[in-house]
Amino acid sequence: MAIQDYPRYSYTSTASYRRVITDVVSLIDPSDAPLINALGGLDGGTAKMRFVNGKSTLIEWLEDTLVTIDDTLNETATVTSTILTLKVTDGSLYEVGDIIQIGSEHIWISSVSTNTLTSTARGWFSTTSATHGSTDAIKIVGQARLEGAESTTKGYPVITTGSNWSQIYHREIKVTRTMNQVSQYGVANELAYQADKAIPEMMRLIERDLFHNWGGNIASSGVAGKMKGLPAFITTNTFAGTSLTQAMIDSAVMSIYKSGGADQLIAACAPETMLKVKNWYDYYGASTTPVFNVPRTETTLGMTISNIQTPFGKVALLLDRWCPSTMLPILDPNNVGLVTLYPFTQEPLAKTGDYERVEVVGEFSLALRQCKGHAIGTAVS
Repeated sequence: MAIQDYPRYSYTSTASYRRVITDVVSLIDPSDAPLINALGGLDGGTAKMRFVNGKSTLIEWLEDTLVTIDDTLNETATVTSTILTLKVTDGSLYEVGDIIQIGSEHIWISSVSTNTLTSTARGWFSTTSATHGSTDAIKIVGQARLEGAESTTKGYPVITTGSNWSQIYHREIKVTRTMNQVSQYGVANELAYQADKAIPEMMRLIERDLFHNWGGNIASSGVAGKMKGLPAFITTNTFAGTSLTQAMIDSAVMSIYKSGGADQLIAACAPETMLKVKNWYDYYGASTTPVFNVPRTETTLGMTISNIQTPFGKVALLLDRWCPSTMLPILDPNNVGLVTLYPFTQEPLAKTGDYERVEVVGEFSLALRQCKGHAIGTAVS
């Protein structure tokens, strides 16, 4: 045994010292799922869309629209100012008495036969009969029926179904019997501790799946069921560009508005996207002059943008670390949500050795209806 002279110092002969250890295990890895939470959680879509008749690996919802009031000419040549018959793309949209507009000319429709319209009034009511291109746009701008006229019909949209498949998320936890009995700092039970970590780990995967799943498929022998994500559903109001601008967002929200969408929207923003939006408003363009002047006593500078107000509706910005920096989905939260086939459940598994073994498993899908009420930007930066 070694002999040392006094005084004794704290940094010598430390073998008998007790360790000072925290009773909490700290995790820096993020486990949030902001978009899932904003859409109502893992089963938020069920209440919004009122699914009935039990549960299935295929979920479906019904969608309908109003008859469109926009069409195009479908002629082989220019339409002169004296022609009284007009060939259109879809004659089922019209009925006798409709007033259509081509260019600045109004035309009253006296009869409809398949895709051919007949008019007895070109240049109707203070408009001038004009020449039109063979595929010019047509707007149905009104209707004026003759008194005592026989009833006529026009086409109607057929109810359609949207659908998606469910997707299974799974994690197995396996701990030796000895490890589960060892006393640890910050961990009362190793098996329970690891099982509790499994759900936030998988929540990250579900959140990412919403952005990355461009297509889906139903489960079959040797093929896993895969739900479609946001990009697979939103195919109408799309935009792309190597440099994201405020005008892109305004244009996308305008498209949603013109399609009949809601005026309260959510945009999932990657950190890089959120920073770019902030910079739009911090400075006047490329100038280094701040937008707002503040008193010299102010010690906090900078701007946090939580909403963008457009002429067509408000977009709430949702900071989401799992959203790709090249994507900007703009969603109507009333028409999108997750659906749970069965919730995350911890089940014991059979064992053949000296260990404890459980699985945490759940099955979920995404429901998104009225795709024209949403928008998505891709390849943006």
